[in-house]
Amino acid sequence: MATHAVRVLEGITPDTIPFDDLFALNEPVILKGLVKNWPLVKQGTLSPDTLLNTLAEADSGNPLLVYKGAPDIAGRFGYNQTCTGFNYVTEKSRLADVLSQIASQMDQDKHDYLYVNSLRFDQGLPELSAQNTLQFTHPEFNNNQPVPKIWIGTESVAAAHFDQPKNIACCVLGKRRFTLFAPEQVENLYPGPLSPTPGGQVVTVANLADPDFNKYPKLKTALDNAYIADLAPGDGLYYPSMWWHEVEAMDRFNVMVNFWWMTAKPFWGNPMDTLLHGMLSLREKPDSEKAAWLALFNYYVFGDASQVTAHLPPECHGPLAPMNEVSARRMRAMLLNNLNR
Repeated sequence: MATHAVRVLEGITPDTIPFDDLFALNEPVILKGLVKNWPLVKQGTLSPDTLLNTLAEADSGNPLLVYKGAPDIAGRFGYNQTCTGFNYVTEKSRLADVLSQIASQMDQDKHDYLYVNSLRFDQGLPELSAQNTLQFTHPEFNNNQPVPKIWIGTESVAAAHFDQPKNIACCVLGKRRFTLFAPEQVENLYPGPLSPTPGGQVVTVANLADPDFNKYPKLKTALDNAYIADLAPGDGLYYPSMWWHEVEAMDRFNVMVNFWWMTAKPFWGNPMDTLLHGMLSLREKPDSEKAAWLALFNYYVFGDASQVTAHLPPECHGPLAPMNEVSARRMRAMLLNNLNR
């Protein structure tokens, strides 16, 4: 498998993240040792048990969702054979109970796989969140502070998927491998159904670790263009919006903290809704009509917005003008009226 080298930046600290450089590169970047001085990272370095006990003691007691897989899934959380369900179950539990289960099986070769998925760090463990954070003072964050999420569990593989937010993933305990793909690799990654999905996002149905090129021949192209980022505790990884990524947690007990943020204003809406509506209204049209609509989308949506209005008086710009909350509400009302006809 030929892969792209992931750029590595050394000497970065939580208050010296070079956001302008990261945004300009528009590709994954390893921030070596970014959070090595976090209290949680230091505790994990002493012993996993120390960190486990710290997390258990900070548990608020509120129930959370945990994924639980039998020993035969080998840590790979994904679909069942028909892609109509999953190879694991979800349960409501307290974090302290999940950690107790992990501790009880720490020395067992055959064990259950447990995965606390995307817990709001600042809500589930607020005191620890305040002590283990990054500084977001760049203008991009003036109106949109990142959301910290914590991921806790045994060995696991989160199948390749994409997220709309940008992300800085911070490895706290256990080694992690990210296998990342640029957005244009989607056709080579064999996405699963839109519903159900393991965590709200479409994931690949292919096994990247054991690829079946007879069944998924285009997967070889994706793997030849993959970016591999191996993280040790204390390392961070930045990757842009919409990049596909598979995440492997390699140790018996693993902890990661993500900081997600969106650059879009909330009133812009969710592009996935546009995609679904496009499937509804355009997918079955003849190729010639699709080509015509592609030209319109390139002109009105993906092209230079100033070109669209350059020849028009300002008084008539309407939905073509830069979007604000008022015009967004008007457009949403117009869409709802059209959809309800």
